[in-house]
Amino acid sequence: AALFPSASLDKREDLVEAGIDFSEGMPKAVRVTTPDGREIPGQISGNKIIFPASVPSVGYSVYDVQPGANPETPSQLRVSSNELENEYYRVKINSDGDVASIFDKTINKELLSGPARLAISYDNPEQWPAWNMDWDQEQAPPKAYVSGQARIRVVENGPARVAIEVSRETLGSRFVQTVSLAAGDAGRRVEFANVIDWTTRESNLKATFPLTASNHVATYNWDIGTIERPTAEPKKFEVPSHQWIDLTDASGEFGATILTDCKNGSDKPTDNTIRLTLIRTPGTAGGYADQGTQDIGHHEFTYGIAGHAGGWRDAQTDWQAQRLNAPLIAFQTAKHEGPLGRTFSLLKISNPRIRALAVKNAEEGDEIVIRL
Repeated sequence: AALFPSASLDKREDLVEAGIDFSEGMPKAVRVTTPDGREIPGQISGNKIIFPASVPSVGYSVYDVQPGANPETPSQLRVSSNELENEYYRVKINSDGDVASIFDKTINKELLSGPARLAISYDNPEQWPAWNMDWDQEQAPPKAYVSGQARIRVVENGPARVAIEVSRETLGSRFVQTVSLAAGDAGRRVEFANVIDWTTRESNLKATFPLTASNHVATYNWDIGTIERPTAEPKKFEVPSHQWIDLTDASGEFGATILTDCKNGSDKPTDNTIRLTLIRTPGTAGGYADQGTQDIGHHEFTYGIAGHAGGWRDAQTDWQAQRLNAPLIAFQTAKHEGPLGRTFSLLKISNPRIRALAVKNAEEGDEIVIRL
């Protein structure tokens, strides 16, 4: 369990995706009510109900979801075939299917210096293919970008979230990427959900973020700590991290944090470019033929980006990575009297730079152990 502050230190507001069984089947619209009786935006996406929930730290909130539409309320969400917008960002997608612009409305700055593209690079190291990448291959231009005829369509257009899906095929692999923006506090990040059927050998796939922020040094998350590293060098270019990488401009005025839910390798070929490594199927010039099929198959994962003024500590964009990695969990229950009420919190922390990583009973005695 963890503390996820939003506007206040004792709660987290984020999107919930809930699977709900209705007695008469999935309705055409839903009415969502908060624990204190307020109606909030809700929408149906596939077999899921989506709505923004506010949940206390290390606790729960009870929401009521019934068939029938909520009254229409003004929304700052907008979507078309090539643009998404909420109160924080305006995102543009070009005809190739790449995100060409992410304009951060809160700091009045463009975050990208060029399109954010999926790059496919030649990867056939001289030794130890499963472990090594070779400097000359990583520094060479990509052998291809994910391109081909882009099939672009709006897949979500509701009061809680908007999304555009882009489908493409390149070098024998199929790529479906869904770019989304949420309403409310969840909209402080742009998310990229990916479904990839990968068959491309002797190659790696990287999500390339050419940023307007530029700095020789970036900050890499190691969960309970961070490490700063310079732009790629011959003996240190592909590097590990956990849930996020931040590039704050050398001026200290603004920056962008790259968020990832499971992809832990990356490189930084220039002072303003972060490349998140997504898939890797190396060649086996260095032997070990069995390693030449790793990552072949079906992949589903999400990454994102959050802009900020000042540095990441000031903006607390590291919490956006925590949220991406730990989505709110919803379950359905019948209406009943609850002795703890409609909302309950086990633990609150008064400092937003402190996180609770574990809450458990002591092995001996009646104490509670809290890891901070």
